Amino acid sequence: MPIIFILFFLLTILLSSITTIPFSIALLVVGTVVFRKSWIFFAAFFLGLFLDLSLLRPLGQTGLMFTLFIFTISLYERKFEAQTLTFVFFAAFLGSLIYLKIFGGNYILLQALISSLFAILLFKFSINKNYG
Repeated sequence: MPIIFILFFLLTILLSSITTIPFSIALLVVGTVVFRKSWIFFAAFFLGLFLDLSLLRPLGQTGLMFTLFIFTISLYERKFEAQTLTFVFFAAFLGSLIYLKIFGGNYILLQALISSLFAILLFKFSINKNYG
């Protein structure tokens, strides 16, 4: 399963540098909910660094935002049932809204919705591969 995650990681870097839809948020939400490991924090930070490099932003801004977002999700995992479509949808939607508001973007609601739908598809795929 980590090989699939690495492929999605590379695909996310490619897609996020081409389009403004934050597919990286969807990948991080699904990775956090499915794996529940501490290495996801390092993956979030390095994904943010790669995006900062490819989008020519100051280094560390996106990585810090991703790390804080994953930390918030891991805190709420204990309070709510995290491995549900509803949690993944709302976490990806709110994370995408915050990301797009901080780093600027047009059509924020539409892009957040698309990112959330991508997160749901990725979550269903990951759950089927993990448990099926």
